[in-house]
Amino acid sequence: MKQKKRSCEAYSTKWFLAFLRGEADRQRRNGHISVANNYLSANNSFVRFLQTKSKKDIQLTRLSPPLIADYEAWLQSFGLCKNTTSFYVRALQSVYHKAVKHGLTDDHKPFAGVYRGVAKTVKRAIEPNEVSHFQELDIRAELQKKGYVGKRLNNLQHQLEFARDIFIFCFCARGLTFVDLIYMQKSNVVGETLVYVRRKTKQRMEVQIEPMMQEILNRHPSRTSYLLPILNKMGDSNAVYQQYRYALARYNGFLGILGEMLGGLKLTSYVSRHSWASAAHQQHVPLSVISLSMGHDSEKTTEIYLKSLESNVINKTNHDLLANIFKKTLMPT
Repeated sequence: MKQKKRSCEAYSTKWFLAFLRGEADRQRRNGHISVANNYLSANNSFVRFLQTKSKKDIQLTRLSPPLIADYEAWLQSFGLCKNTTSFYVRALQSVYHKAVKHGLTDDHKPFAGVYRGVAKTVKRAIEPNEVSHFQELDIRAELQKKGYVGKRLNNLQHQLEFARDIFIFCFCARGLTFVDLIYMQKSNVVGETLVYVRRKTKQRMEVQIEPMMQEILNRHPSRTSYLLPILNKMGDSNAVYQQYRYALARYNGFLGILGEMLGGLKLTSYVSRHSWASAAHQQHVPLSVISLSMGHDSEKTTEIYLKSLESNVINKTNHDLLANIFKKTLMPT
């Protein structure tokens, strides 16, 4: 009853941040933990901004283009990049549009004139020869050069090799995202195929399990229903999400160490995905095949071609790509 009352209050309030926090609660109850956290991050930022104007909240009708422009300038004063300022503004705009939808205010377009896009970032891909070198890297030898011995050597070696295996697995799986991998269950393996639904686009994906991927699965058996032993919590969506965020931070941290071992390469969880797309493009794989292979849903100009492609065409493309990069036959063609 209390939750229902709180939700009704959120839809009747005239105050922007009160509505925002109510909307974050609703998103969390519906299992949309990431969205809820995005809203709360924007809330915390806007709270600090309003404090500079001696305000704790602001009425929905008082939101205006000059105020949001001031907020954008305030964010920029901390040296934040355009994508970061855009993240906060877009989160606030999303909540504002929900308030308009619920009839709490007319749309005065307070976010008009501020940057809400996503700017192009520095190249994230590494070259195919760098992926191959990464796969062959002697991590233990590199750690020994840095003076690691005994248990510290063994523990860090195991963690780094697991991080490397995750990277290579995602690359081999046509640029599989870390978030899709980490939630993947053993039941997603159907014969020699990974069958799953992308968390971001909700597209159904079928990825042939190449031998290198199977070797990685064999090296890291999971004691739970998860495909790989990264998460161990089940059920409570908030607890699982928090564990995911922790695992992602650790994974990126280990990739940072591995990147230094490779001569200063900038490695993050998205580099494997970008690198697969870049490698496929270099081998003249059609854009339509790359788009479908990665489960994109925004390649409007290629939709006509995507509908005619079958999964065996995509799997052969991936097979040939991996065989060329890793210089060995991965599966019978």
